[in-house]
Amino acid sequence: MAHDTRAVQTGHPRPPYVGQTHVGEEAICVQNLTYVYPDGSVALRDVNLHVQAGSSLAVIGPNGAGKTTLLKVLLGLLDDYQGSVTVLGLSPGQARRSGGLLGCVPQRATVNWRFPIRVRQAVQLGLAGRSRLLRSHAGDDLQYVERLLNVLDLAAIADRPVGTLSGGQQQRVLIGRALAPRPKVLLLDEPTVGVDEPTQQTFHALMSLLQHEFDLTLVIVSHDLRAVLASCTRVACLNQMLHFHDVPERLGQDVLSRVFHCELQDWPRPG
Repeated sequence: MAHDTRAVQTGHPRPPYVGQTHVGEEAICVQNLTYVYPDGSVALRDVNLHVQAGSSLAVIGPNGAGKTTLLKVLLGLLDDYQGSVTVLGLSPGQARRSGGLLGCVPQRATVNWRFPIRVRQAVQLGLAGRSRLLRSHAGDDLQYVERLLNVLDLAAIADRPVGTLSGGQQQRVLIGRALAPRPKVLLLDEPTVGVDEPTQQTFHALMSLLQHEFDLTLVIVSHDLRAVLASCTRVACLNQMLHFHDVPERLGQDVLSRVFHCELQDWPRPG
């Protein structure tokens, strides 16, 4: 079993199957990432994470495990960390400011759905970084939005107010808005929270479709193992430290118990 030397010195041996080596053609490279809040509490400790371009990764862990902090670091919203982080070869801040490399789908509960806007308009909001101030959107960008509406099965309801939609439809609107600037990497924050099981199953199929249709690298952050595992080819278990990063088939009950601090009975294995 390989161990990280620093981790052993600090009393935290690195478990098996946690990859520390580069995988080649990386969309995301996280090296020795540690983040400590101003009050001294540790959110992330010595995290190494390498995400190959075109792959899909589920980052799972309980509430308070550091998932949101990791997401904010990848989005360039937190920069006072120790270690090295790159997204498509750039710092997270540079990738976010480029406007066309990094997209994010926020939690549906954080959005004001009473805002008077229609589906097509909401998706077009994603083009804000591609047009000059007070300039109309380019014709090909508007055509791309129409393509998104069709792929996301939103074309028939494109003129409906977003507040009248179901939870699953609202989730697809957020995905469309994030995809409008044509990112290469798409981050999703708890995308299955507040939607029923049939909608979750539809979400899995949609993620596979979008990944191949738009050549995306997907990173899905969630506390719900069952909800996201079927959508991703690799899984990372995070609870301050990275406890596991490999294919789902190798994820065992021992790792889940260590990460979630409880038994997860009858958790579904892929296939």
